[in-house]
Amino acid sequence: MKVGYKRFLLSLDFVLGAFIPYVAIYVEMWMDPRVSARRNASIYVADTLQECVGCVVAMGSGSTVKVFIDELSRRGVVDRYYYVSTSLDTTIYLRRAGARHIETGLCPEYVDIYIDSADEIDRDLNLLKGGGGALFREKIAMLSSRRRIIIVDETKLVDRLGSMRDVPIEVEVFALNYVLRALSMIGYRGFYREAREKLGPIISDNGNIIVDVKTGPIEDPGELDRKLRSIDGVVATGIFTYMGYEVVVGGLDGGVSVLKKSSGNRVVST
Repeated sequence: MKVGYKRFLLSLDFVLGAFIPYVAIYVEMWMDPRVSARRNASIYVADTLQECVGCVVAMGSGSTVKVFIDELSRRGVVDRYYYVSTSLDTTIYLRRAGARHIETGLCPEYVDIYIDSADEIDRDLNLLKGGGGALFREKIAMLSSRRRIIIVDETKLVDRLGSMRDVPIEVEVFALNYVLRALSMIGYRGFYREAREKLGPIISDNGNIIVDVKTGPIEDPGELDRKLRSIDGVVATGIFTYMGYEVVVGGLDGGVSVLKKSSGNRVVST
């Protein structure tokens, strides 16, 4: 009798262990419509990936990317792709989801598809990224990819970049003080991003410091990107000027739309 009871408890523990994470996901979706919007957009993108079995897929970083990985896991197809991971955080999440082939140290010359999100997207489809501190690797992975898809909910759409978020830049540690002074000389204030669970600044996977630059709404993202990168010691900025990607937007009403630029450089929605 005792043996049977123990087996029952073990079986119950196994079932709950597999079931509870999905309950948590749906509770979060119910409480925050933005999560539901990102999941709807992720479902749309996962559908388009069905024809790409065996492809090399570069993955960005952040909570929305995790929602997308969760969708692949739910379908049982995580192990059908070869991954290029842009951060340790994404690598760990992919491993836990069941991915077996993950490149972490060297981005291939060519990647089939890049999946990521953004902190802000302006009316010209320029992106602001780097909230998770992986902006340099994300930019390299995006530039190396033949197809690029950005997943967001509609709250990320703004008239101008910098409307809600500071601009992250990745800075060589030795150059930190010089970069902060150089920023002040061109009219900007920069602050190194502090870690929440440890003392000191956040260090990127490349061993650099993330500095957040207060810009306010940006008139010309391309020009500001060039200006910031011209400062010695700045490795990369979180400004991504349009690179031919598709922006898949999950609406708070449950709908999904796709934004991209036409041959006439106009933003079109499908």
